[in-house]
Amino acid sequence: MTPDTSLQPPSDGISSLAWSSDSTRLLVASWDTTIQLHDLTGSPQPPQIFSHPAAVLAVTFGSSSSEAFSGGLDKRVRHWDFTTGHCRVLGKHDEAVSSIIWCTDQKILITGSWDRTLRVWDPYSDQPLRSTHSLPERIYNLSHAPATGNVLVSMAHRHVNVYSATELAQAQEGQDLRPTQERESALKFLTRSVACMADGKGWASGSIEGRIAVEYFDPDPASQAQKYAFRAHRQNVDGVDCVYPINALAYHPVFNTFASGGSDCHVSIWDHTAKKRMKLYSKYPTAISALAFSPDGRKLAIGASYEHDNAISGVDDQNRVMLLVKDGVMEDCKPKAKA
Repeated sequence: MTPDTSLQPPSDGISSLAWSSDSTRLLVASWDTTIQLHDLTGSPQPPQIFSHPAAVLAVTFGSSSSEAFSGGLDKRVRHWDFTTGHCRVLGKHDEAVSSIIWCTDQKILITGSWDRTLRVWDPYSDQPLRSTHSLPERIYNLSHAPATGNVLVSMAHRHVNVYSATELAQAQEGQDLRPTQERESALKFLTRSVACMADGKGWASGSIEGRIAVEYFDPDPASQAQKYAFRAHRQNVDGVDCVYPINALAYHPVFNTFASGGSDCHVSIWDHTAKKRMKLYSKYPTAISALAFSPDGRKLAIGASYEHDNAISGVDDQNRVMLLVKDGVMEDCKPKAKA
């Protein structure tokens, strides 16, 4: 197996990873108050580094590999032009910006915040803020399914809302846009990570108690009967069943299988249709904090950094940060033919 490629990591925890649409550039958001831009067209080089006033929690590319958006604890939403190095503050939330997604078809940016609002932005307008939508709880995760146009909003206290990206793009400020669905997560404990399926039919979510749920958007009873949850990222240590948070999920863009990463320091590949694990990679030196497949499906970016959910870890563990790219994952993610 080809060894992982190590890239220069940030100096503190990795909160978010994002690939450019041409799979040549990788963005890294970090608690060290920076985003890093890695060019992967040749041998690994030191990244370009762009500073923020506070920790960065979310990052995404825009319509090209030369523009991106970021947000974090300073509450502001930033638009970056990597060609010129220019940064424009589009606006702000009242609390931390926890998640960001770019909708290519609609050319809108959607941000979620701990202030319990979802905001829609047109970054190319003189007045970027298009609309604000109040939600029942703090937003922790957003995920977009371009294949069906669904936008998934995962919140505190197991709230899950589904919106239409087209309707969000058309909404005006002051308009009370209702979600297409309001759900309660199939997981009993705090949701730590979500990812929409590549075919847009549903999503996976991971919780702090080592369970993954697979759910479907179609409200038809036949589709809802297919949803299920299972245990993952658990280990038997000296006869004790240890449960680890699932910090990261990512769907493979070609095969619609998915990767999960947890505080047990492992990355697994799952086939949600066959309901089985396809691959368990060797243990990493510290918790997995972020995952992202490249759009061409050939690479898996892995952020490994201390997740502050194990109080007994030493200083060495807390200071260990790794940024890795696993090549040749197509074969690992391809569903096996049924006998």
